[in-house]
Amino acid sequence: ERDRLLAGGGKNGRGSNYSSAETSHPRDKRPRLRRRADRRSSTSSGDRRKGRLGGPGSVPLRLDDAIDVLLEKCNAVLVMMELYISNMPSLVGSLALAWVSLGVDWFKWYEETFDACHPTSYHNKECTFAEFPGCFACETDRKGYQFFLHFHYLCSTIAFLLSSFLVGKIMIAFPVVRDELANPTTAAPLGLLCMAFEKTFAGNFGLTGKVITYAASALHTAVAVWFIFISVVYKTLPEPSWFSNTTGIGLAAAKTYLYWTDGGYFLAGFSILVFVLFYGVALYRIHMNDKISASVCWVQLSGPAVVLYGFTIFSQPGSDEDAMALMMQENRDHFYQVHRRFYMPIMHALFAFCLVSMVSSLYLLITRWKSFREKEFSPAHVSFAAPLISHANAMQAYRSSLNKFSLTPPGTPFKLWLYHYWFLCVISGTVVVIAMTWKFFTHLPGWCQIDVEDDEMPPAPDETIITRLLQKGEVGDEMKQNFVSAAVLQANESGALVRVLQDGKMKYVRSRRTFSMGFDPIMNVSELMSERDRLLQHV
Repeated sequence: ERDRLLAGGGKNGRGSNYSSAETSHPRDKRPRLRRRADRRSSTSSGDRRKGRLGGPGSVPLRLDDAIDVLLEKCNAVLVMMELYISNMPSLVGSLALAWVSLGVDWFKWYEETFDACHPTSYHNKECTFAEFPGCFACETDRKGYQFFLHFHYLCSTIAFLLSSFLVGKIMIAFPVVRDELANPTTAAPLGLLCMAFEKTFAGNFGLTGKVITYAASALHTAVAVWFIFISVVYKTLPEPSWFSNTTGIGLAAAKTYLYWTDGGYFLAGFSILVFVLFYGVALYRIHMNDKISASVCWVQLSGPAVVLYGFTIFSQPGSDEDAMALMMQENRDHFYQVHRRFYMPIMHALFAFCLVSMVSSLYLLITRWKSFREKEFSPAHVSFAAPLISHANAMQAYRSSLNKFSLTPPGTPFKLWLYHYWFLCVISGTVVVIAMTWKFFTHLPGWCQIDVEDDEMPPAPDETIITRLLQKGEVGDEMKQNFVSAAVLQANESGALVRVLQDGKMKYVRSRRTFSMGFDPIMNVSELMSERDRLLQHV
């Protein structure tokens, strides 16, 4: 009957050449047994996987088919996550550092602005939340305090999640990380991960936070030493992208100080030393070399900022015994006298360097914006987030020391200007961080899912022309040059090691279809050839 129905389908309805169940039998005497048999035969014929409602890809009709579909979906999601984590841009650490610093800035803004909090020392039991710069005793039941405290926790949680992407990258795609560490251009952003973890865990989570802070600080120091070593090998001169791995140790100093006073003092001294060695050279080079990108120039904001932030540990008593000794008026007067004589002049100098960096960064951004905006949005653009909010953090640290040791009254024009400038930096930094985070995640699929089907594989790092010149000692950075750094060219020529899915398997391949090399947007082929020829002519 079904065959007759299908054969007469073109006659629009019941035709005289077939009989239906309803016309052959009365409504109450239908052939039920035949209908059941037909149903059994229809469900058992053919492949079970094709017996889904609506065909392949639709709702399964059997439980085992549903389980197979679910497992397929889960496997596809896991593969996608593995690709995303393996090819995650290292500058996600810049976002992580920016978010955790944002929480600190707004929390400290509440503590310094409202009368619910008053300053105290770190070793005082009244210290409500051990967070630099400055510690405060607060009325914790205030709604405003609870709001900004939970916002601080939210920002730290976001920073932890963003940092976890890089930790996962180290665990499941270590060859990619090892390849990035081989060149100072691509290794520069890795210190941001350590800084984010130091700020997230220091002073929190008890023993766990202490262990992670020690580990992050030790790793940060090791990365800084390694970075300086490979920079010597590549004969590169200091530039602002160094600050996240070298002078950034000041941040580790401030966080280590919460658990180990002498360790904090040592890292703070190391931070000041490398700042003195590198800052002047870097500042001169970015103004004398037009080939240094705008994103690298902007990173100079973090140089003096993290040093000033770390140096604030010297404004605190070093132990519980020292804090108790300050209860005596004679000791307290001597403590303040010494700090006004030695500590505050250094803070004034670092504050001046912070303002110089801000003016320099704005000037270089304006002069190089025309060429930089023509570049496609890349992870290098994300590096604009952390330096600005770190600068705001430094202004906050300077205000804390100024209010503590200065003999001038609170309402002087300079202190009022400083407060409004700091608040403007916090507002601007908040807008930049949110905007860059949104742009980062909207472009992330294109950065992590790399199509190398018709890509011409670049040479390995040790097989490039620039590498051979470096090995012969024929190229190196100069204080003033009209060509791109050899390290940047070598990174662009060899591309990056990425992870792709080919023939159902994960493979590591080299490709130039990435979007940035460290803090620098990647060059196109014509730019690479032009700059390489210019370097060869110089040699």
